[in-house]
Amino acid sequence: MRSTILTTLAITVAVAAATLATATPHAAAAATAADERLAPLARSTPVDEYAGWLLFSRWDGQRYRLSSWHDGEVRDLAVRSQSTVFDADLGPDSKGRPSAVVSLCDGSCDLFVSGLGVGDRLRPVRNANTTGHDEVAPTVWKGRLAFGRRYDADTVIPYTKLLQWPRARRSERLAGLPARRCGAVDPPTCRRIEDARLTGMDLWGRWVAQSWTYQPDGFGGFRQNEVRLTDVGRTDTRQVAYMSTGLGGQTYLGPSIAEGRVAFFRACQGDPGGCSTTNSGAIRYRISTGRYDIDGAVEAWSGWTWSGAAAYRVPSDFACSGGDPGVAVEACGIYRRRGLDWRPIDAERVR
Repeated sequence: MRSTILTTLAITVAVAAATLATATPHAAAAATAADERLAPLARSTPVDEYAGWLLFSRWDGQRYRLSSWHDGEVRDLAVRSQSTVFDADLGPDSKGRPSAVVSLCDGSCDLFVSGLGVGDRLRPVRNANTTGHDEVAPTVWKGRLAFGRRYDADTVIPYTKLLQWPRARRSERLAGLPARRCGAVDPPTCRRIEDARLTGMDLWGRWVAQSWTYQPDGFGGFRQNEVRLTDVGRTDTRQVAYMSTGLGGQTYLGPSIAEGRVAFFRACQGDPGGCSTTNSGAIRYRISTGRYDIDGAVEAWSGWTWSGAAAYRVPSDFACSGGDPGVAVEACGIYRRRGLDWRPIDAERVR
């Protein structure tokens, strides 16, 4: 996956702090027993994995740096630092080597690619970048990119393009959100989608997983969230998961694709009490059969990705900020958990 945007719910900060203060010591002890901390962090971050490499944003005390982890070593990439976490993804280049694609903003947001070796430098994706529009939520797989292009406050359209294509060849449009959402509000009429945000994508072979959040027109209140799946030929497109944000700050982390499955994490970043082990935690969807599995958890994590063999996650903003004085919280860092306890779950609990 790979790439994702951290969210908070301002109206529930006080509730979240109180809830986490009482719930965190027990949760932290359980997590410490099950998880291995691979790299310490000063602040929370999205995280992505490919072939034993991790990509994440590392706070250096003043700004974020785009960094990699491999075999116990953390190294900053040759990317200028910035004040916010990076919109970036990790995946194989055309020769199968780990590589990064990142959206960097200077007036508008453009795409850049880089290898992860010492001396590798950023290269602009000149055949996909545009003037006046933002290219966001990029993902890479063996010389192919998928990304979103923002046209206005309400419209983001996903595209795909091979890095070797000439600039004169247009990027190909992918299936994304419908223009209207029916049944998302009460009464269940069809409403135009507004303030659409493509928060992350993951490309794996011909498949593209997408995470969206948006506001139906005329429906003041909580946002709607979806995980969608399509292919680069637009011959298959489906809604994998759907929910409203709610007072718990319900958020999808991910998505990731591995072993023929789409995986994501349903977290409650405002109040963990809004989540339940029956419908929250790590969820995966088998593309060929439509079957869902869950490793139930009640967490406010800020970053999560899945490789098939293991899950990688970053604690909540609350934990990474030190929590309340005198309250034990989990140390901030990137954690790895192997052998998730997957169990079947009915599609109705996810959709």
